[in-house]
Amino acid sequence: MLRAILNDGVSGSSLLLKKALDWLGFLLESGSPVPEGALEQLLKVHSGMACFYHLRRFFTDNDLSESSLIEFHRRIELEEKKTLEWFRAAFLKEISEVAVYSNSSMVKKALAVLNRPLKVDVALCAPEEEGKAMAQSLSTIPAISPRLYADGPYFSRVPSVSAIILGCDAISPGWFVNRSGTRSVVRLAASVGIPVFVVPGPLKRLSDVELLNMPLKQGEAPCNLNPEAVEWENPLLEFIRRESIVISAE
Repeated sequence: MLRAILNDGVSGSSLLLKKALDWLGFLLESGSPVPEGALEQLLKVHSGMACFYHLRRFFTDNDLSESSLIEFHRRIELEEKKTLEWFRAAFLKEISEVAVYSNSSMVKKALAVLNRPLKVDVALCAPEEEGKAMAQSLSTIPAISPRLYADGPYFSRVPSVSAIILGCDAISPGWFVNRSGTRSVVRLAASVGIPVFVVPGPLKRLSDVELLNMPLKQGEAPCNLNPEAVEWENPLLEFIRRESIVISAE
């Protein structure tokens, strides 16, 4: 189970955290200890994802037990509930057309709690193309009408929507971390005065210093690329400054 989580380059941080907790639950049921260095390895492989920072810190300070696992799950549930309640209250009722970026389970939950019709533009997010999974998942939410765009046309569409809704992998008072390309989405929105709602999943909050000192996860290079002839860059995540139009639960 641990190897599968370490090799998972597709799932978002909230889903990866769920898989990690399922793995810890399996260890507890089988009476096995947490392998030495495993939590540090998760943090290193999925660098930039604050949930693994908190996971390592909690289970370094607390032995793995039924009570500690329950306490950690309860913390997740309370944080998620608080954020979704904030979003439902803060989101403007007159908005009917929004854009999202990357595959975020927290954004899906946020759109679901609104319980009203919305047209949702979704970016493909090449080369991983995680937007496909996001659009398909959104299509299962009643009254949500997703529209999947290739990345170029998506950015052309951004000025036409009324709001941007983003998840994040980490957030601090001055910054947040999300899928590469998010910084451009935020700057484009700022240029035309479109509000950006950031909906942090549980265990995403850090200080500015903690966040900015994290290394960020890199995407994979194409298997048929000659590295001696072509330089390839594919940072999976990036730092984004919280502009004045970025709205998030504190």
